[in-house]
Amino acid sequence: MITYTVHERDSDAQDIAARAEEIIFVKEGFAWLALAFPLVWLLYHRLWIVLAGFIAIVALLEVGVMSLELNDAVAVVTTFVLSGLFALQANDLRRWSLQRKGFELVDLVSGRDRSECEQTFFTHWLTGKDMQVKAAPGKTAKRAKPAPAVREKMNTDDDDVIGLFPEPGK
Repeated sequence: MITYTVHERDSDAQDIAARAEEIIFVKEGFAWLALAFPLVWLLYHRLWIVLAGFIAIVALLEVGVMSLELNDAVAVVTTFVLSGLFALQANDLRRWSLQRKGFELVDLVSGRDRSECEQTFFTHWLTGKDMQVKAAPGKTAKRAKPAPAVREKMNTDDDDVIGLFPEPGK
C-alpha cells in the first residue's frame, strides 16, 4: 500500500474543476528519484530554498573533504550518505514548501497506486463524506472541504471526534 498526503489551498472558490486542479498529492516515504537525481528532483518540484540549502551543504562537505586532504573514497561515501538522507526527507521537505506556499494538509489516502489514491480522495471529496486529518500536538486538525454543492448539505452538528469511534461516548 502506498500512502499520499493531500494538500489544498485554503480557497472558497465555487469552481470545482479549478479547485480539483490545484490539489496536490505527495507520496509518503523514500523518494527514489531524489536519491538518483537530487538536483533534478528539486528543480522539477521548484523547491528553490531547499535547492540552495542542498547545494550549500554539498559545497561545505566538499570543502571539508578537500581541506582535510581525505581520499576520493571518503568524498564518494559522504556524498552517497548525504543523498540517502536527502531522499529520506525529500517528500517532507516538499510538504514544508507547500505549507509555506499556503497549502494545507487536508487528507491522507492509501491505495495500491497513485490513481487509486486519487480516486478514493476525489470520491469522498465530491460526495461530501467526512474527511479528518489528525493534527500535530498543539495544532487544530483541518477538514477537507468537499465540493461547494455538497458542502451545504453536510450535517454541521459535528463534535469533531478524532479516533476510532464515530460518536463520543461509544
